[in-house]
Amino acid sequence: MKKVFVILFLLIGLCAQGVVLKGGVHYTVESAREEAFSRVKYKISMDEHKKYLKDPGFSLDKNGKPKIRTFGRDVTFFEDGSYSVYHSSNDMSYYYNSNGTLYELSYSQGYDYPQLTVKYDINGKLTCVAFEMTREEAYMYSADKKYLGHWVKEKFYDSNGKFIMYRKY
Repeated sequence: MKKVFVILFLLIGLCAQGVVLKGGVHYTVESAREEAFSRVKYKISMDEHKKYLKDPGFSLDKNGKPKIRTFGRDVTFFEDGSYSVYHSSNDMSYYYNSNGTLYELSYSQGYDYPQLTVKYDINGKLTCVAFEMTREEAYMYSADKKYLGHWVKEKFYDSNGKFIMYRKY
């Protein structure tokens, strides 16, 4: 009886103890490229985006300086003066130069990571693909599949590892 009790106690004790394994997928520049371009469209229609050719939240103040409305909008500013505005109504991000003129637009495929974000010019032609492992890390490729660089948090490094620019959410 004691042996059965001890064996039962050990089995229950061993079952109650568990080891949590943590893992993930590791991507290289090449594996991220293959995954990104496996599900990309090279051309989109621009008909529904024509109303965003000029940012409706852009204006000039009385001194002629650009004023960009951020209230109620998800805006990301870039070091070169350009910025993007995310529209949740159509899951699109619109990229504007410092004068509020559209030069690129993008959308993301999927809501979980890894996530694919594709960018198009104002004619609907593919310009860039970002394969995002997390919100803070992404590999960037040109439309011809050339590796452009790597976002790590707020910093972008080119294909040679040289710091190019930063972004601010």
